[in-house]
Amino acid sequence: MESRSITPPGPESAAPRSRLLLLHADVKRAGRLLQRLASAGLDVISSPLAMLDQDSLRALQPDIVLLDPPGPKAKLLQACEMVRSATGQPVVVLAPRRDDELLADVLATGVDDCLSEPAGDLELAARIDAALRRARRYEDAQGMYRVGGLVLSYADHAAELGGRRIALTPMEFRLLSCLASAPGHVLTHQALMSRVWGAEYVDSRHYLRLYIRYLREKLERDPTKPRLILSEWGVGYRLNLPRSAAPTTNPAPAPA
Repeated sequence: MESRSITPPGPESAAPRSRLLLLHADVKRAGRLLQRLASAGLDVISSPLAMLDQDSLRALQPDIVLLDPPGPKAKLLQACEMVRSATGQPVVVLAPRRDDELLADVLATGVDDCLSEPAGDLELAARIDAALRRARRYEDAQGMYRVGGLVLSYADHAAELGGRRIALTPMEFRLLSCLASAPGHVLTHQALMSRVWGAEYVDSRHYLRLYIRYLREKLERDPTKPRLILSEWGVGYRLNLPRSAAPTTNPAPAPA
């Protein structure tokens, strides 16, 4: 396993650098990725994916994981699932090609973001930074958030609805928390994208559609006829709980 700091030369910052774990399937590609990340101001640990198991991944305690998986789809998705199950930290995946079906399948594994190659160096650095910022908003969130019949647990990113406990991925939890911050009110597509993903994602509305689908599949009795998460055509989405159902405990984290 290789560890290297790729902070650019200059005055030392007082703020600690985030640790990025680069998991790769090809050592040559990993070398090029390290060069591409040279201006991102990160401490990078690089490891072949095949040599890392769940216990060692947890022991490394990265702030974020950048996964450059093998090309075959089955192995790619298997790698995503393994990494997601081993860490609650943000996971950004580099997909080998632009493919809407592949993007949906990758995000369905619970990873935080998927960037299709070829991608520019600035976009790669921006996606990593955005994932880190999203995670920091929830670092200090504790306890439970109750609104109407919905209970959100910040300790384990789970929800409870009608006495039924539902496991959510970090991104699903953030989106549901955002909707729950304004029960009964419509949140526009742009507001949801900005608050949950970041301002740089406001034009990536396909992400929002995918995660609304994932939430409905987990929360709705019949996802094809949603009654909890409703679409307001051309505007946005609302959580169908009474507006009078004020939160009874800790509020959802405010947007950055």
